[in-house]
Amino acid sequence: MTLKDSVTLYPEKVFPLKNPPGDNEVVDIAPGVKWLRSPLPLSLDHINCYLLKDGDGWCVVDTGMNTKSARDNWLAIVEQHCDNLPIKRVIVTHQHPDHVGLAGWLCESFRARLLMSEQEYLCSRVYLNYGQADSSWEVEEFFKRSAMSQHTLDGLTTSNSFYDSVSALPGSYHQLNDTQILTIGDNEWEVIITRGHAQAHVSLYCQALDLYISGDQVLPRITSNVSVISSAPESSPLTDWYEAHDIVAQRVPDSVLVLPAHELPFYGVQQRLRDVIDHHEERLEKVIAICGTSKNAQVITNLLFEKEFDSFQNYLAVGECLAHLHRLMEQGKITRTLESDVYLYTS
Repeated sequence: MTLKDSVTLYPEKVFPLKNPPGDNEVVDIAPGVKWLRSPLPLSLDHINCYLLKDGDGWCVVDTGMNTKSARDNWLAIVEQHCDNLPIKRVIVTHQHPDHVGLAGWLCESFRARLLMSEQEYLCSRVYLNYGQADSSWEVEEFFKRSAMSQHTLDGLTTSNSFYDSVSALPGSYHQLNDTQILTIGDNEWEVIITRGHAQAHVSLYCQALDLYISGDQVLPRITSNVSVISSAPESSPLTDWYEAHDIVAQRVPDSVLVLPAHELPFYGVQQRLRDVIDHHEERLEKVIAICGTSKNAQVITNLLFEKEFDSFQNYLAVGECLAHLHRLMEQGKITRTLESDVYLYTS
């Protein structure tokens, strides 16, 4: 399959490739740029990974989780679609397991170099040794003050999902910095580092190819999770997310084909950036309305999402609710009081 195979027009954006690659398949996006999918054992059942021709080898962008099916898929891709050339470098956009999970395995298997932003590499190394919900007095306080359900806390503290889904990372890495120009084969890619969804998320813009590998920074239809987490209980990631959208809007032209980490490649990055901000603006207004009378974060979350979550999903949902609450507190639109060691929020 190639880029010219099919064009499907949707309002406000164009999806030029409606048939994603299956197991052991690739789609040629541009000369030396291949799109593949790594399977995920989640409701979102895939992550898009990319192969960039890198001289006498290949550079991988994002990896998938450390599962047998994902490893087998990679081995088949290398055997069938890499022209007998090795993987030389592995770029990881950020430290979430679906992106970094097989980085260590790929680097070890092919003696490839790992490229990440400093914060994302260090976060990955930390989380391989200490989980996000490891017991400490401040973590316990975070759960109590947000009134998160005991079911959530129990589920997180007994889960080993990060350890299980991420292979051991190399002891060395090569740091990616914002505005750095990274030469991969015949092309130059500008490194764009943003905060909000992660601490130092990497995305890549190639002017010559008019391509933008966006990771989770820009997705075509779903929105990336933006959460206050237990290891940073007073952070304001939604404010960082707004700033990230401004950065991408200024540095990535609307002509690019966006190669996202999930769903389909698409045109219309500027409109999508506006759509996501509009979505969060609507959420902020809904939170203000919900907080007409004082409520804790778990109650606000239940009213905001109106659905049942498992323990990890609830952790993310409450975290996203807190991200909106913290931004509203910054703007003076929400006040927070501590009663019986639980935070109550009032508009």
